[in-house]
Amino acid sequence: MKRVPLIVAWMLGTALLASAQTSFFYPHVVDGVLGNTRWKTTIFLTNPSSTAATGAITFTQDNTNPLAAGSSWQVTLADETGVATTSNVFTFTLAPGATRRYVSTAAGSFVNGFATVTTISGTVSGTAIFSEFDLAGNLMHEAAVPSADAVLRQRILVDTTGGYSVGVAYANPGTTTIANISLTLLDNSGNAVAAPVTQTLGPGNHLAAFTSQFFISAPPVVGTMQITSSTPIIAISLRFDPTLSKFTTLPPVPLASLP
Repeated sequence: MKRVPLIVAWMLGTALLASAQTSFFYPHVVDGVLGNTRWKTTIFLTNPSSTAATGAITFTQDNTNPLAAGSSWQVTLADETGVATTSNVFTFTLAPGATRRYVSTAAGSFVNGFATVTTISGTVSGTAIFSEFDLAGNLMHEAAVPSADAVLRQRILVDTTGGYSVGVAYANPGTTTIANISLTLLDNSGNAVAAPVTQTLGPGNHLAAFTSQFFISAPPVVGTMQITSSTPIIAISLRFDPTLSKFTTLPPVPLASLP
């Protein structure tokens, strides 16, 4: 995805509540060193209720073969006390009103994927931060993004005029079903400006790219990219300035399912 990965970071994004035996997702998580930068993801979980909550965060990384399933991601996270643990599943117990913070350490080479937060009992709310540092540890950029639900149809806002770029990441959080995905680029009047693009994504797999990589011949446009899938998927997008060094998040807009 060019020099800069699709940035997904969450701090002040809309909190998404989960009740017992439910899940919510972070569609794009990154960790590690890429060139002269170091990328970290911070996840916050809090219990807003008056009863205890339990659950787990599961990390899944890309498989370069889009038809294949994603694989377990062994990531190292440091909690709010500074204790670091390496695993692909992090269980948690939150007392009423309690909060946990998990920060990836970015100790190795760059890896990206997605995270699933499953609530086993009680109620959990979550947001996260996605941060870019230089190799000396100085913070360069951050962006905030809400968590996501898996849906069949959604749109991301697109503005690629003036040299700007829009990147999108999406993942198939299912465990058994392949997602057949259609991407359609629309202008501000809702008209298609390029031929639709089809993608196939295996269960647990994840993909990130710029819209210009999907629609190579499309002109700069202000509009949307519609994402339709045969099975529910999760997505997020970001808009980059012409230098690819500044960015802001563009959360997707869920669409009603077709009859």
